[in-house]
Amino acid sequence: MSCGSTGGFPSASSMEQQSTNQTVIWEEINDIQQAILAAASQCQPGGGKTCVTVGGNTPMTFISGVTSVTVNAGGTGYVADTPGIQFVPPLGVTPSSLATGTVTTNGSAILSVNITNPGLGYEPVPATLGVTSLAGTGAILIPVVNAQGGIVAVNISNPGLGYLATDSIIATRAVAFLAGYTNAIITITAVSNTGAILSVAITNPGSGYQPSVTTVNIVSTLNPLMPYPTGGAFYATVTTTVLGAISNVLISNTGSGYANIQPYLVITDPGTGATTAVTLVGTTIGAIAVLTPGDNYDQFATGTVLNPSTAPTPNPPASPAVVTINVANNTYGTNPLLYYQVWTNTITNTSIQNQLNAVLAYFTGLGYSIQIQSNPATGDTIQWHISW
Repeated sequence: MSCGSTGGFPSASSMEQQSTNQTVIWEEINDIQQAILAAASQCQPGGGKTCVTVGGNTPMTFISGVTSVTVNAGGTGYVADTPGIQFVPPLGVTPSSLATGTVTTNGSAILSVNITNPGLGYEPVPATLGVTSLAGTGAILIPVVNAQGGIVAVNISNPGLGYLATDSIIATRAVAFLAGYTNAIITITAVSNTGAILSVAITNPGSGYQPSVTTVNIVSTLNPLMPYPTGGAFYATVTTTVLGAISNVLISNTGSGYANIQPYLVITDPGTGATTAVTLVGTTIGAIAVLTPGDNYDQFATGTVLNPSTAPTPNPPASPAVVTINVANNTYGTNPLLYYQVWTNTITNTSIQNQLNAVLAYFTGLGYSIQIQSNPATGDTIQWHISW
């Protein structure tokens, strides 16, 4: 391929003048020509038409992103966090033996809960009924509560003695009061000649009288006092034995987002958008892969590998990893973002527009079909699609 707009190489003096006055244009053409010479793909299978897409390594399409991260020293003291489970006893209850367990995930949802110690003292605590009376004693009234937390019936376990029909029945919740709860209204409707309570009436069943039960929290295994930093929407019902030992955890919603949390790399630089994945080998950083290069990074970028936020201090650990951030070097001194902005009409720059037009005209004049496209690798630089 040639560098002359009409075919054939220009004279040495002409080339010197062009490369001096329009360096970006000629460097761009040279790099695109090299890409064309190396291309062999069929852009229309069966049609005998060959094409090449050039993006990411020419002056106008250059992505000044992170190309790789070198781990010079892996350090020690690095840890990953995984979801754990905490059994929360009924309100106001202190278990005599703490229950423990682990969870199994698929990298997002919690699939099962494994009970490693069932504990003791986690049995549900029901709402209670008491009678305010000057002379009455011994009555035991047991509320029957529906699924909505309303008292729908009262069992008189012991009618007591000395009560009056004007005495008050007080319902006490086992759970914390929430806005919107209404108080139950229950009255004594009949007593015997000895003051035993024979019957009661429920004027208002109220709400919030459901039993206080054991619940579960998904917590950090590195620090069980902290909620797990990611994931949500996990719901489960805990069942217990008569002694309050955890017998089962029935999952009603597996939730999502409960992924293991690895150490992570923080890059200090004006550039943005680079993402990486850290591989942990024991307590040492084994490797760091670049997932997306980002753009606008410079050669002075530095990196620090940190533990998850739930890890103990110090963070980074006392013997941190040492890394080198390798950034692509744009030797042509252009800002590819400006070319993208001109192409998308975000900004107006006649000089840059003329450079883009010159590349289009050059290859069109040689018989190519050429288009400018958005570079999907960055979203804010261009790429060239050329076919012939």
